[in-house]
Amino acid sequence: MDQAVISLINQILVLFFVMAAGYAAKKGNVMNQETIKGISMLILNVSLPALVISSMQFPFSQEMLNTSLRIALISVVTYLGIIAFSYGYTHLIKRETAKLDVTQFALVFANVSFMGFPIITVLYGEQGVFYAALFNIPFQVLLVTLGVVFMTRHAETSSGKMNLKKALLSPGLIAVFIGFGFFLLPVSIPTPLLQALQMIGGTITPLSMLVIGAMLADVSFSSLFGDRDLYMLTFVRLLLLPALVYAPLKLLGVDGMLLAIPVIIIGMPVATLTGAFARLYDSDYYFASKVIFLTTLCSLVTIPFWAFVL
Repeated sequence: MDQAVISLINQILVLFFVMAAGYAAKKGNVMNQETIKGISMLILNVSLPALVISSMQFPFSQEMLNTSLRIALISVVTYLGIIAFSYGYTHLIKRETAKLDVTQFALVFANVSFMGFPIITVLYGEQGVFYAALFNIPFQVLLVTLGVVFMTRHAETSSGKMNLKKALLSPGLIAVFIGFGFFLLPVSIPTPLLQALQMIGGTITPLSMLVIGAMLADVSFSSLFGDRDLYMLTFVRLLLLPALVYAPLKLLGVDGMLLAIPVIIIGMPVATLTGAFARLYDSDYYFASKVIFLTTLCSLVTIPFWAFVL
């Protein structure tokens, strides 16, 4: 077996064992719902912004700027295509309304913050995070706008509203603008501050895996059997969607990180926020929990597969 493949499998196994530690911690009551919520807020509001800003500290080059603009364009086209696909898919399966809303949300929103960035960091380092952060801009905006629309269409209490202001002021998106601003300007972050940001950003991988493991501890394996909608959604989320991104980009001659970042990000499991949104807006939280569990579990196989293909 190729040494690079062995190295990748070892790295995925490391993430799996940290996830297993989170699972055990939740089962052993070392972590509870308040702990999970607190660590999740820490990741989204502190660790992730620090990682994004520190990972964008590259000397300005026209080549990186051109690549950044291209990946931003690829991102917009990709998300527009996935949104269109999600409407077509949900129209075809025609299930009970709340389950349908969760399904569409799960198709559009992958687990970028908790798994995407850690995996990109492992595979492609800081430059990979640089481009992944730019690719993720539409996700940040869509999550609290279109995501709310999806989850509240058939909810018992449709109190959710699209909030563009909240999206634009999210710490993750602000961090992208700050980090990219430093890249464009001939200004460097002072070394002590940069090292502090790198240290804080370095916590995202272990903290994210612990949180995911703890979240999965609330789902029983027996509940996964017999749900064909769950199996189909898992296949579409982890294999079909990234394939639909990979094929046209490859045919257009796109390669390197311009190809790898979109495919890896879109091939992530369902966003853990799917469960939070479903609970907040009285949607099908039970189905959301199951699809988060199964896609995360199966991604331990599909992520190395896509990394090997790329």
